[in-house]
Order: sequence, then C-alpha cells, then structure tokens
Amino acid sequence: MKLAINASIHLSEIRSSDKEAYVEHLNDKDIYDRTLRIPLPYTETDAVEWLALVEKSTKRHGQPVNWAIRNEKDYLIGGIGFDGLAIGKSHLAEIGYWLAKPYWGCGIMTAVVQRLCRHAFEEFELAKITAHVFPHNQASARVLEKCGFREEGFLRKHFRKDGQFIDARLFALLR
Repeated sequence: MKLAINASIHLSEIRSSDKEAYVEHLNDKDIYDRTLRIPLPYTETDAVEWLALVEKSTKRHGQPVNWAIRNEKDYLIGGIGFDGLAIGKSHLAEIGYWLAKPYWGCGIMTAVVQRLCRHAFEEFELAKITAHVFPHNQASARVLEKCGFREEGFLRKHFRKDGQFIDARLFALLR
C-alpha cells in the first residue's frame, strides 16, 4: 500500500530494509526528548524488535497500522502509526509520529498527519483520533492544531520517562 502525500513524500509499508535508516535517524536526542517509546541510543536490536512488532501488528490487523514516511528516493525519513486500534471494533485510536531532523519545519508532518487521519476515518471507521504531546514539544502541538485537533486536557504526571514523571497535553480529532 502506498499513500501519496505530495510530489516528493509518500507513505508505504515498513520494510526490513529500513533497519539502517531507523538506526541512523533515531539516534537523535531531540527525537528522543519528544517521544515516549523511542530509546536512546537506538540500536540495531531496537530496530529489529520494532520491525518484528510491525510485522505482527500488520498480520493481526490484516493491513498496516504503522507506516514509513518516505522521500522521493523511497528512503525512510520518518514514521507514523496508530496505537490502541482494533479495526472494526474500536471507535478511537492514538496517533504517534516522528520525523528525521533534516526534514523538520518543512510542513511534511502536517501533510502526513492530515492524510493519515483521513485514511483512518475512511478505512478504519474511527470516530476519534487522539494524540499525547509533551508540553515542551510545541512543534508537534502545532502540527496537530493545523490538522484540526483540539486540546482536550492537560494530564499531570501522566507518563514516566527516565525515572521522571512527565505531563502531557491531550489532543483529539473527531470525525
């Protein structure tokens, strides 16, 4: 499956050949600081485990729920997907995403989130898509706001990372 975003960016299934790109891009403290589940350092073992998880999830759902964001050369530059999704059973899911630092500030993630939310509403028949954002991640909050998400709450000490409690802003988009 391939979803076109614009002339130079598209979404496709995650491939085992993406392992090197994951290790290259995700060994970045700025990405680590803005995400909950991406470890630092990000190793080949982490990439292999992620690829196995994606394969298992795709089989369970009968289609992808996590995608690679690719440039015009078909090279992985980011990722996006859904958590808490049971296709045909759940009415909501949480979206999560990351983008390689050289591509920040180019409008790519806003276009990708818009396209994938439209896909999720149409194909997965979701009524609501949520997203958690750390308070210091203003860029991600702005992406969500540009895509029509509204802030529904501020969750104090909602996550734990590096032994510290972290607050989160909860955003949601309704169909």
